[in-house]
Amino acid sequence: MSGRNKETLGLPQEWIRRKRDGHVLTSAELQAFVQGVTSGAVSEAQIAAFAMAVYFQDLSVQERVELTLAVRDSGRVLAWDPQILGGPVLDKHSTGGVGDTVSLMLAPMLAALVGNGKLVMLKADWTRPDPRIGAFLARHDRFGIPFNIIYGPKAPEGVLLGELLRASMVETALIKAGMV
Repeated sequence: MSGRNKETLGLPQEWIRRKRDGHVLTSAELQAFVQGVTSGAVSEAQIAAFAMAVYFQDLSVQERVELTLAVRDSGRVLAWDPQILGGPVLDKHSTGGVGDTVSLMLAPMLAALVGNGKLVMLKADWTRPDPRIGAFLARHDRFGIPFNIIYGPKAPEGVLLGELLRASMVETALIKAGMV
């Protein structure tokens, strides 16, 4: 965080105090907080205090949107070209529980939208050790998350992706798998 940001937006402890006291944070404050987290200017203790303030005071819908955008924009944003991929690229994560229930409704809806058998739903519960999951990972010389693989008509065994994804890597795997 530059000195200019600190002067105009205040210090992290001021944003934390405002949130703790029930105030709505501005987009600029949330962006500066995320910048501070990614640059290391905001300490782990401040991150924990912010999380506790949010837990007790919640975030408004606008704050949620602004925080999500700030986190998204804190790194490289990939632009997926629908002309190359032949449609949208979707990803849905779940840690179990309610997320799995959502998947039961979401998968058929997406399959109807995507069509042509281009939707594949995979499920593995990473919170409960399962020897079948361990064996599957071992067959691919992997030990856990992240694990990225793309299946398709030309790759029924899957095209294994690296742990650090690059857009070109995913596009190449989609082509190899016959998905585009």
